[in-house]
Amino acid sequence: MKVTKKILRCGFDLDGTLFSIKLMLQRFNEATGKRIEFSQLNNYSFADVFKISDQQEYDIFSRIKTDINLHSKPLKKTANLVRRLSRQGIEIDIITARRESAMEETKIALKESGIVFDKIFINQPDKYNVIKDLNLTRYFDDQGQLIERLMKTDVADFCELTLIDAPYNQKFSCHSRFYV
Repeated sequence: MKVTKKILRCGFDLDGTLFSIKLMLQRFNEATGKRIEFSQLNNYSFADVFKISDQQEYDIFSRIKTDINLHSKPLKKTANLVRRLSRQGIEIDIITARRESAMEETKIALKESGIVFDKIFINQPDKYNVIKDLNLTRYFDDQGQLIERLMKTDVADFCELTLIDAPYNQKFSCHSRFYV
């Protein structure tokens, strides 16, 4: 009887997972004239946190996105985890909601940060289909609503869903948390 070895694959979100959102928070503070600290983020939505409309959030982000895409600092613990997993032969896939227009900036930032990956899936806000199609072993994200929704689907049966711990995702359930 031939034993087949399962290929281990891990998926990672970008913003808030591989890269810090502190620069984004700083730019939103500058744009709105507010002073909200990272520890005060009690919601994933900057529109809700800053008490602005979704359109205002979109407009601000459209103005700052290149700066965010190119200059956000990597979260050292997750970046180091990615390097260790990759050295062990585990496939690394990045699944992000960033727009297609951010692809080149994103690849530059990943390379400059020393974050290795096998594939990148961009413009994927839902992430369910990619996780399922890739049959990921583990998926890391900071968005509590997303992880909790995925916990109620069939992907939770084969993929460990891990929240990157942040002030805005404390009330959400998951398989595990990763503290950065």
